[in-house]
Amino acid sequence: MRVLQVSNLYPPYWLGGYERIACWAAEGLRTRGMEVDVLTGRGPALDGRPEIHPRLDLDLQEVVSAQLGDGIAFPHGWAEGIRRHVFSGTSFAACRQLIRRRRPGLLSFWNPAFVTFSPLLAARLRGVPAVVHLSDVAANVFRNPHTPAFPPLGLPAARAAVDALLRLARPVRYVVPSRFLKQRVVSREGLPEDRVEVLHWPIAPDVASDAPVPPRRTRARVLFVGALIPEKGPDVLIRAVRSARRRSGDLQLALAGGGPAAYVAELKSLAAGEPIRFLGRLDRPGILRAYAEHDVLAFPSRWDEPFGLVPLEAMAAGLPVVATSTGGTPEVIVHESTGLLVPPDDPEALSSALLRLREQPALAARLAERGSRHAFEAHGFQSFLDRLAALYAEAAGRQWRVA
Repeated sequence: MRVLQVSNLYPPYWLGGYERIACWAAEGLRTRGMEVDVLTGRGPALDGRPEIHPRLDLDLQEVVSAQLGDGIAFPHGWAEGIRRHVFSGTSFAACRQLIRRRRPGLLSFWNPAFVTFSPLLAARLRGVPAVVHLSDVAANVFRNPHTPAFPPLGLPAARAAVDALLRLARPVRYVVPSRFLKQRVVSREGLPEDRVEVLHWPIAPDVASDAPVPPRRTRARVLFVGALIPEKGPDVLIRAVRSARRRSGDLQLALAGGGPAAYVAELKSLAAGEPIRFLGRLDRPGILRAYAEHDVLAFPSRWDEPFGLVPLEAMAAGLPVVATSTGGTPEVIVHESTGLLVPPDDPEALSSALLRLREQPALAARLAERGSRHAFEAHGFQSFLDRLAALYAEAAGRQWRVA
């Protein structure tokens, strides 16, 4: 079977989790005998790779650079708002042309941010069934907590237009990474419950279940991995570490990730005078080294995470995890069994949990062992591929019976 995967971002141009999952899925499905073409945004690092078609209306290098500068923003106005958030004629045409050339049996769509759902309509018009992977707290970008730039008077019409496009495209399946997200998109956006499938994200294929776990002699070295943006709560973590040190702790903190320059400057000011390091944005080997060189992973998100991919990776690497109980994270971490959960936006609760692991090494070791076992048993990459391949095969074989 030939699959056309559509993703706005694609490694090495990535900002979060879903684009890495999309890449792992494409490469994994090829090992299963599927032919997978990737339609994505433009970037020089993608040129010369025959399986990748960088033709969507998005400059990936510009997007990544903007996120690490002043934050992602596009010009205001009706034309730009429609092009970026409602319907992109360029992305529609690129998908339609690639479908005509490659004749896929299925379209796998991963994220509409800045390129819109327009490729879904191209697939519908060519008779290609589609599976839509949702990895944000809303399918419609105009229901996202961070509403995109658009003329205010046009927001209701824009929201309705995106809803109408999804209804017209009629995807065979929506795939979400958590039960939390399924409940959210069904109850708040009216997506058909019988077409929304939960498929938890996996640990990375480059994390081996039999790899030796470095011994941890201390639980003082705390690690944060993720985007340095307010939603991820790095400011809460910095305050928690400052509080823990005042309460007799000797914690150290390292933050791996990048974000808008102004916010990162605020974080550095908040961290001044404390043993807190900013590691910057790390490549994949660097992230794996960071897991090996630290003792505890803190995941202080204050927003509803669709799924906790970073905690899962850290668990697989043998780290005990302290995370907030938001969104889909509790589906990854069972409190007091595979990790510790604390309320969001509560530096004192987070501080107490970190000190608890520091002062109770037996608890830390038990959580690390159980967490690692759970990561590989419940979220192994090959099991994920098994379910994904079966889901795609079933979707590709369906006729247009959905309403």
